[in-house]
Amino acid sequence: MDNFRAQFWSFDALFAMIIFLAAITILAIAWLDISNQLSLSTGGTSYIMQLQSEAVAQNLMSTGSPANWQSAVNTSSVNTWTGIGIGLARSQGSSSLSTAKMYALMSMVDYNYSMAGQGLGTSFNYYIIINSSTLNITMGRSPLTGNSVTTYISRKSAFINGAPAQITVMVWSGSVSSVS
Repeated sequence: MDNFRAQFWSFDALFAMIIFLAAITILAIAWLDISNQLSLSTGGTSYIMQLQSEAVAQNLMSTGSPANWQSAVNTSSVNTWTGIGIGLARSQGSSSLSTAKMYALMSMVDYNYSMAGQGLGTSFNYYIIINSSTLNITMGRSPLTGNSVTTYISRKSAFINGAPAQITVMVWSGSVSSVS
């Protein structure tokens, strides 16, 4: 009778092990499926962020539309910002930046961050650094203080008053799958 009990117990242990392994397998499959879905849902957003980061940097290297947009806008009146394209170049095809346009853009960003972002061509958070030996300008919201989850960076080389400068554009999001 003792032998029968031992054999019965080994069947219980074997049955429990099979149930345990089945549960672990189902959990692993579910985990991988959720992980893949998350990757696919954020993949499109990441691509859009990357495109917008490059587009903002490229737009800043243009003259804007119209070419003298900084005199056509009142930086403290959002109504005058419609229909303009923001660019910082002095002339078409030039990599020399206009300080008047930089300061106008800074005022716009300080006055209304999201509307200035629309003028720049992005629907995400943005942070722009213009750095030269004589000038260091930052505008927008830094991803370092904004709890950034995803950040794309684009860089362009330019000149400010004859001195070499670098424009760094950071387009970032504070959530996994947000497009604002």
